[in-house]
Amino acid sequence: MSESPTPANPASSRRPRLITKPRDGVAPLITSRAELRAFIDEIDGAAPIAIDAERAQSFRYSAKAYLIQFHQDGCGTYLLDPIALAEPDGIARLDELSDALAGCEWVIHAASQDLPCLAEVGLIPNRVFDTELAGRLLGLNRVSLSPMLTHYLGIELTKAHSADDWSRRPLPSALLAYAALDVDYLVELRDAVERELQAAGKAGWADQEFADLIERFATVPQDDPDRWRGIKSLGRLRQPRELAVARALWQVRDELARHADMAPGRILSDKALVDASSELARRHRDHVEDDLVTLPGFTGPFIRRHQRRWVSAVVRTLDADPKDWPHRRRAQSIPAPRLWEQSYPTAAARWAIARPFILDLAEQHSLPPENLLTVGCLAQVVWPDDADFSESGLRVALAATGARPWQQDLVAPALADALRDVG
Repeated sequence: MSESPTPANPASSRRPRLITKPRDGVAPLITSRAELRAFIDEIDGAAPIAIDAERAQSFRYSAKAYLIQFHQDGCGTYLLDPIALAEPDGIARLDELSDALAGCEWVIHAASQDLPCLAEVGLIPNRVFDTELAGRLLGLNRVSLSPMLTHYLGIELTKAHSADDWSRRPLPSALLAYAALDVDYLVELRDAVERELQAAGKAGWADQEFADLIERFATVPQDDPDRWRGIKSLGRLRQPRELAVARALWQVRDELARHADMAPGRILSDKALVDASSELARRHRDHVEDDLVTLPGFTGPFIRRHQRRWVSAVVRTLDADPKDWPHRRRAQSIPAPRLWEQSYPTAAARWAIARPFILDLAEQHSLPPENLLTVGCLAQVVWPDDADFSESGLRVALAATGARPWQQDLVAPALADALRDVG
């Protein structure tokens, strides 16, 4: 039997209704091109469609989608297995489906997380409605899916499988049912949120934010040669020799993880990698092989099986010309605002006015401050002593940081007035 949501006043204290099963029963799982074509024939090319994707980054190397969910009124809920549809290179090509969805508004919760893996299989939207981002613009304290469904529709979703491995095959029926719930009520949530955006005068803001999401995130991520610098706690390593060892260990870990299709952290944690880099950088090359196996994190069977690769990478690094070792990244051209007061007093004076101004303006409009203007963007705007702090000058500076027109409209006029008497 269908489980329909109970309309709820957002301010109501009524106990939410727990939803544990898809309202239309078992959702079809698309695993063949014939099933995909049948689904395409069901799509209304002009109606909103809810979309979600499940990844397995805690278990697998890549951030690709292992399941994609769809729900559209009149069409129902469908689940698509991109692994079953993959070509020899391991990637499904869903351009035909993307064409069928070209006229639809894609309703996604936390779109920045899903758009890259959808783009990888050729699914790129023309229009998006992000219910999570809309919740932020409305100033909601809790913007994950289940709390927003409770707030607007009076329902609560079971979250029993949120940390499961979506790369396993076959996917258990319990996981498929759970996945269907993520899109079952998303279009209805979109409608409720959109009404509130309209009432709050924020619908235009949301449109600009959603367009920005597509521009920034609906692309396949490109490989970055400096990706190793994303190691957690890398800042503990200050010497080029230490950083060089860290890079070498990261490269071995990344190659092993890619080949085994395993999350890198399951092979060697970032903490163990940083600790090992600090230790091995102080050792003589001839002692690396004996010392490596004594370090935390390097004792498991998988690590030991590839011991020669780890040792060779470190030894080659220690033997290399020091001019080829990486250095710590140069400090940003703009120091952190907390450092301005002593050495940059005029910039500090502007910051002392501008930051509280942004916090107050955000509160006035029921916005998280970071959704009005991030700390980094504000620092770029107020830092230069020779900048034009008129309204028009501030608009130019804000646009250069990526601020959308609605943010410029809110910030520029009042900030220009606030900074008028500051050098």
